Amino acid sequence: MAKKRDDKEQISFRFDPNAGQSVPEDEPVIDLFDGESDAGEAPDRPTVVETGTDKPDDPAEEMARMFDRYGRNISKKRKKKNRYGKRKNISPVAPRSVMNETIASREYEAAKERSRQRAARREAKERREREQRQQQRRAQRERLLKTLAFGLGALAILLFAAWFTTRISEIKVNPVEGYTAAELVTKSGLKTGRSIVFQNLDDAKANIEQDAYLQASVRYSFPSTITVNVVRRNAAACVRWGPQNEYLAIIDPNGVVLEADAETTQGLIVAEGLSITTAQEGKTLGEVTDLQVNGLVHILSKLVELDLLNRSPRLARIDMKELMSISISTEGANYTIEVGDTSNLDTKLILLQRHWSEIMDRAAQYIANGYSTATIYLYSKGGISISPYEPGYNSAMQIVPDFTLPSDNPNETPEPVSPVDTPDPNEPAPATATPAPTVMPHQGGEFTG
Repeated sequence: MAKKRDDKEQISFRFDPNAGQSVPEDEPVIDLFDGESDAGEAPDRPTVVETGTDKPDDPAEEMARMFDRYGRNISKKRKKKNRYGKRKNISPVAPRSVMNETIASREYEAAKERSRQRAARREAKERREREQRQQQRRAQRERLLKTLAFGLGALAILLFAAWFTTRISEIKVNPVEGYTAAELVTKSGLKTGRSIVFQNLDDAKANIEQDAYLQASVRYSFPSTITVNVVRRNAAACVRWGPQNEYLAIIDPNGVVLEADAETTQGLIVAEGLSITTAQEGKTLGEVTDLQVNGLVHILSKLVELDLLNRSPRLARIDMKELMSISISTEGANYTIEVGDTSNLDTKLILLQRHWSEIMDRAAQYIANGYSTATIYLYSKGGISISPYEPGYNSAMQIVPDFTLPSDNPNETPEPVSPVDTPDPNEPAPATATPAPTVMPHQGGEFTG
């Protein structure tokens, strides 16, 4: 039979703030039934009381005596309150704050703890990753420094080997007119005893070609020789240039300006009729796309190749004003060689070179017969035609027929050569026949409107 609850007994609970740990006996406990009436009213608030200091011999018996069948603590008598609501015979205790723990608060604290643990794990992971990255960067720097050191060492060894094996011991230069071999070496800036690595062959070539009359090629022969081949440019023609054609420029057969402002023609053939406003020594005359300059260079190179500039009578002038009607004049004898355009130029000049003596002899006969000039047409159908009249007249209407040389082409049929009577030296020279001017269509009569 259960024991009745004694109203004077009180039930007290102790809450363990640290789960699983023992609580000293002198810790305060919460009295859940403090303030209950006899009818069993609930307490107004938890009250802190102190437990006894006596320890039971048997914990199981002690627990059986502490609670009744309703779960209320009956181990101690309840202290009554006075009329003012205060308990009697209560021993004074130091005030303590009591916090009622709930499931939500415990879950909240557990969640906070898990969050802190996650944050700690995340920080630890980031710290490990950061340390790993730092180690990787440190390793990369070390590898780079090692590679750089190895490369610098290899480069130093390579440079030393290159300097030792490529030291120039000989510079071969051919002398030219106006310069000795030693002067050309000094002018080039090349030196023996130095490695080819520290000598610029392009600069040496440019130093030599500062003299426009010199053309150089510099070549390195392994392991220790530099060969310099110097060629002197030869003047081929004199060109009038400038806004008013007031300057003279000496050029070679390739059109390179040797002297931009020459005082005299130096006995060279003079090219006239070109539209050139600038000339720089050591550079090609005019623009690369200038058709007049290209035609002049073509003619000059061929005349030099066929050695026609040194023939007698000497070629004195080239008229390049009209590319479709290029003409060459001789000095003194008043012979005019009509070249025409630059088509088939090689064939024309080769025919002129092969029949030079015959052509000039026939032209001299016209002068001896009293004519003032002779015109040589290189673009004649049958080969080369010679006329005693100035260019521009219709030779078919003249009194004296043309003299035509056969061409060297076997497929062409040469035109018949008209004989020319040999004049009597005792008879006076006949007057020069002058053709009548051609009447233009609009000059046939007066304009009647």
